[in-house]
Amino acid sequence: MTMRTYTLFFILLTVFQAGFSQSKSLKEANKLFANQAYAEAIAAYEDEETLDSTALLNLANAYYYTADAENATAAFAKAWSSNPNQSLSTYFKYADAAKRTNNYDKANELLSIYTGETISILQDAEATGKDLPQYFVAQPLDVSSAYDDFGATYFDRQIVFASNRNTERPNYAWDGKPFLDLYYATVSGSTLTDVGLFPGSINTDTHESNAVFSPDGKRMFFTRTSPQLTRIEKNKVGVLQIYSATLIGTKWSDVKLLEINNSKYSVTHPAISPDGELLYFSSDMPGGFGGFDIYKAQINPDGSITNAENLGAQINSDKLEQFPFIAQNGDLYFASNRVEGLGGLDIYRSVLEDGNFQKAFNLGASLNSNADDFSIILNEKEGKGFVSSNRTGKDKLYALTIYPNIDYLVLGNVDDKKTSRPIEGAEVTMFNAETGSVLKAVSAKDGSFKFEVSPNSSYNFKASKEGYAPAEKDLSIEYSPSTKTVIQLEMLAYKDSDSLIVYNERNNTTQVNLEKIYFDFDKASIRNDAALILNKLVAVMRKYPTMKIEVAAHTDSKGSDSYNLELSERRAQATKAYLISQGISESRLTAKGYGETDLINDCNSINCSDAQQDANRRSEFTIIN
Repeated sequence: MTMRTYTLFFILLTVFQAGFSQSKSLKEANKLFANQAYAEAIAAYEDEETLDSTALLNLANAYYYTADAENATAAFAKAWSSNPNQSLSTYFKYADAAKRTNNYDKANELLSIYTGETISILQDAEATGKDLPQYFVAQPLDVSSAYDDFGATYFDRQIVFASNRNTERPNYAWDGKPFLDLYYATVSGSTLTDVGLFPGSINTDTHESNAVFSPDGKRMFFTRTSPQLTRIEKNKVGVLQIYSATLIGTKWSDVKLLEINNSKYSVTHPAISPDGELLYFSSDMPGGFGGFDIYKAQINPDGSITNAENLGAQINSDKLEQFPFIAQNGDLYFASNRVEGLGGLDIYRSVLEDGNFQKAFNLGASLNSNADDFSIILNEKEGKGFVSSNRTGKDKLYALTIYPNIDYLVLGNVDDKKTSRPIEGAEVTMFNAETGSVLKAVSAKDGSFKFEVSPNSSYNFKASKEGYAPAEKDLSIEYSPSTKTVIQLEMLAYKDSDSLIVYNERNNTTQVNLEKIYFDFDKASIRNDAALILNKLVAVMRKYPTMKIEVAAHTDSKGSDSYNLELSERRAQATKAYLISQGISESRLTAKGYGETDLINDCNSINCSDAQQDANRRSEFTIIN
């Protein structure tokens, strides 16, 4: 959900603003920020010509709390330039904003400092994703609607959810939109139909959200913002509280504030165990692990709620744990904004074994995004469910289809494009476009290779081998009953693709075969006639932009060994320098002088004919990629 809503509901100190007037003074801007009037503070800061380090950080935080990740990351960067000694909590917020703009490199950098460990979010998520038990496909509901909708729960054959679509409500000063009410609707494909205000005395002129119903359908629990303001840490806030209501006849009434609430902290996001005996909720009450934790309490036969108990370190952390849901098998699902998450709130799961919740784990990229993903409900028998997310910029409901997370394979072959024969020993590289991870394999004798992949992901496959132009292919893997995808990479030998490229049997290499290059006596400068010949090599290398060349210079056997070696080295380097001057990247070139160490005939300085000596004086351009 949005960072605005983050503060509104999930940091859960809902602040009623009292008409702060805008001021262009820095002092007034800081005051607006201190009172959490972030939208007004942003406007005031933006009117200032210069901002000190405190104001820069305030502006970054204000953007962060109002869901403007682009401006937040830019402002955090300026705050860092002004004062690099930032708090760890600021590192965390900057990293979260970076995630939301898909700048995972920056997020990894910041979180590695924050945690003291090497963090690689996308690569780690990809690695753990293969072991997850579930795979989710999400379809947005009413995606074109201008309203914010979230927090679905099952209600008979319909759903109940929170929305700001009631224009008769007062506008909330934070975002200028109506206060939230509970609605019911029927889900029809990708749309919500038969939408109506939830009946009875549930909705008021403050926020209502996150309803849940007892198994017999006669009692409901929901979240409401307290109308009574409490001063907490110098701010007047209306905490979130859980209420209950009873179905009397056909009307919901007897609305009561639960006894587990407290004016000093928030109690919110109710969930009920399948047997109806336990109430789960989220709270920032004292004594927790930090932020918001998930608790459970007993629902007594008389309707009272007692014995609130923190679920412990297997579930809770020093971050936000919110929106619990208990599946029919007893497993716990919830949302948290932990370090390893993809951004904002992610959905986690904890398996119930022998009456105890096991260590919670992130449910991966098929369900989570770089925005807030929260408030999941599931019907395991039907393999369906709903989740809320603001990945489009608004809080929206998504219908879920749940599949087993099975292994997917790409089975491939590397073949010679001209002869159709398999190519053994080709290096095949698989690049994951989403995570940036790279895996490599070597084609077998029959040209085959294989990789494990993930559905709903995009990959690039590239085959390379000495003597061949690289071949590559892009591939998108969709979730499908067919878990195997077959591809073919056809490589064309350089010698079959250009008349200048030949196979040198003498040393088992592939070379660009050019006319002889001449140098002036005892010199290494490139003559005009040599430049014309080298331009042919430039054309070949431009034609094959991944081709790499070794420039090898050889001499005859006249003169001393050391003289010949030094002269050939100068000529090789001069040739390399000319190629670079024509736009060929230095990274694609190596140069070496061999002197008289690699003569192509058996003669020596005494018995060599002039023709034999001339044959030894040569430059070779060997393809080495």
